Amino acid sequence: MPIPTVSLAGNQVGRVGFGLMQLTWVPNGIPDETTFACLRAAADAGATAWSSATFYGHSPGGGWDNIELLGRFFKKHPEYIGKVTLVIKGGLDVATRTPSNDLEANRKLLATIKEKMGANVPIDVYLPARILRKEGLFTALGASEVSAKTLKAVTAAGIKISVVEIEVSLWSYDKDIQDVIQWSTETKTPIFAYSPLGRGFLTRKFKSPDDIPAGSLQSHSPRFQGQAFYDNLKLVDVLDEIAAKKGINAAQLAIAWVLSLSPETIPIPGSANPERTAQNSDAGNIVLTKEEIGEIDAILSKFDPSGARYPPAFADMCMV
Repeated sequence: MPIPTVSLAGNQVGRVGFGLMQLTWVPNGIPDETTFACLRAAADAGATAWSSATFYGHSPGGGWDNIELLGRFFKKHPEYIGKVTLVIKGGLDVATRTPSNDLEANRKLLATIKEKMGANVPIDVYLPARILRKEGLFTALGASEVSAKTLKAVTAAGIKISVVEIEVSLWSYDKDIQDVIQWSTETKTPIFAYSPLGRGFLTRKFKSPDDIPAGSLQSHSPRFQGQAFYDNLKLVDVLDEIAAKKGINAAQLAIAWVLSLSPETIPIPGSANPERTAQNSDAGNIVLTKEEIGEIDAILSKFDPSGARYPPAFADMCMV
């Protein structure tokens, strides 16, 4: 059964998207055979809005791994060109991974993306560098990790934002996130809700802090460390009970909840497992009842996640 759709940058895309970070930003590489199967599974299930970036990788000198993966995928499977909407984050110096708003630097980034991904593969949305849109290097402008205050200021200046990417999940839903969702609903601007599964925590991917791979993003996250890990499991215990009563898995419950927040939310779970990718995408057809949403809201009102979303070193890259 096809999942519902929403408009993003002039394209109709599935209400559930696909985040590609986990396919390349991992301590150990994943074979193309596996990643290609995940990409096909996502698109075939209707998850046609894909999130990539110029810095999703571990390769020495830059981490172009994710963009290069897309290049290999579209070269082998050109039939998917135009069937998916690509949202690509740039605006960072690839070598140092520090923010760069320099016009020429972003122009070079876009040229490299096209070179590595394929000249015939369109960049549907780029974050940021609005000026370059006039040169035809991408179709629409997006914003990542920005507050409602910033979004209001940007749009008041006459700048059109086609999608906003922020973290939204059952353990990432503070006031700043809620304000962005409200702005999104009022302006009918889609939200790319990244990490809707709490980077695997909400699905019990890790049983203890010892299970977290060294060098992974989770290994640096305060919420995955020491006692905070076990404190946060209390939320997962209750969510598992709700999912079981509804006959779905925890991942599908978490995705369905993000979908329930607004007609504009597009959760973008990532997975290196094709079967799980299809299951996550199918969550676009799951509708939570008012009673189920009320039960979840009551739980969240009493739960305060232990630990920050990101370590202090990443603070300047979070919502501004």
